Amino acid sequence: MRLVIHFLKLLFISSHREVFVKPALSRDAIKEKITELPEVSVSWIWDGDTVLVSKGWWNEITLRLDAIDCPEDGQYWGDRAKYGLMKLIAKKRVRIEEHGIETYGRTLATIYVWDTAKNEWTNVNEKMVMLGHAWVMRRYYNHLPKDRQDTLNRLERWAKSKGVGLWHASNPIPPWEWRNLKRPTRRNIVSFFKR
Repeated sequence: MRLVIHFLKLLFISSHREVFVKPALSRDAIKEKITELPEVSVSWIWDGDTVLVSKGWWNEITLRLDAIDCPEDGQYWGDRAKYGLMKLIAKKRVRIEEHGIETYGRTLATIYVWDTAKNEWTNVNEKMVMLGHAWVMRRYYNHLPKDRQDTLNRLERWAKSKGVGLWHASNPIPPWEWRNLKRPTRRNIVSFFKR
């Protein structure tokens, strides 16, 4: 049932719009307060930027990775973005910096996962951009401090210049444009039901 509801929500998405967003912490503040952030278990990964997490028994929430947008299911690189996120966080305990709630009821968040090789917390949202699995959503990142905006922009420029991930394609279509191309028009929906 969850999958059906999620599919229906995605079918009619026109853009990622925030309802409420609170200011985010700077990179330095995150380093100091990371252990104070809520720790959750990753239960399910819907796609490259949407995750179901458990805060405890019967307390699951859907997270939307903040300030980034990954290709959708059925779009070029959509499956690879999803699997890229799975490799980073599937079945792991992560820390989340919650930023607010968006139109579809998902919690906007930055996810942090422990990197045992580097012995430090890794910002998953930034890592998805660096690996070429996501675009930066500049229209929706004004609540981030300038240092974090600059990092996202730098990582996207780097991935694009190196042809990493989705940037390997000659002209990848951003998900917000792809959704508008694929979204059924009112006329199509009415004609479908008149059959």
